[in-house]
Amino acid sequence: MFIQTLFKSPIQFLTICVILVFSICLHEYCHAWMAYREGDSSASEYMTLNPLRQMGFMSLLMMAIIGIAWGAVPVDVSRFRGRWSRLKVALAGPAANLFMFLLAALIFILVGLVRPSGLNHISGPVMVIVYLFGMYNFTLMVFNLLPVPGLDGWIAASELFPRLKTISSEFAKGAMLFLILLAFFGVQYLFAASAWVMQMMVLLGAHLGGA
Repeated sequence: MFIQTLFKSPIQFLTICVILVFSICLHEYCHAWMAYREGDSSASEYMTLNPLRQMGFMSLLMMAIIGIAWGAVPVDVSRFRGRWSRLKVALAGPAANLFMFLLAALIFILVGLVRPSGLNHISGPVMVIVYLFGMYNFTLMVFNLLPVPGLDGWIAASELFPRLKTISSEFAKGAMLFLILLAFFGVQYLFAASAWVMQMMVLLGAHLGGA
């Protein structure tokens, strides 16, 4: 249970919570911003980084206990102006996570160029925070892009391949069950993959700096 981290390392627990809350809220903010830009004025209510608004109490509680959280921005698709409006809204959230991951990666690369020896080992509170920031945002991006009902990836896929919209509700329920099982049993592998990607960014920075 993630909550055990609170007693073993309170600072690490708080750092991860802050990173997750900010990343999820920015993800949802970008959904809302794009929806507003595409014609849904009601989405302006969710153009905020307030976690109680974007995530809700239950999501925050689950994050503190098991380390899994979520957010949601309801949109009125009937107000969208363009053919690809829904696709843009769906991809806006993962795009925000991609941007934050690339920002973290860029910091490692720049540090490698300026001070290569500083990347031989990930040390120091600032670099650890940057590392975790990049890792969790890469995780959020990949997870949300899975083509499973309920996730941004499914909305994007159904907009690109309209026949997916005719999928039966029974399939959707099964896919949601799969998503729940994936979240509980497979997310550790996704975190491991994200950690590997960030480690590659560290090595890339060191290599470019000639370490």
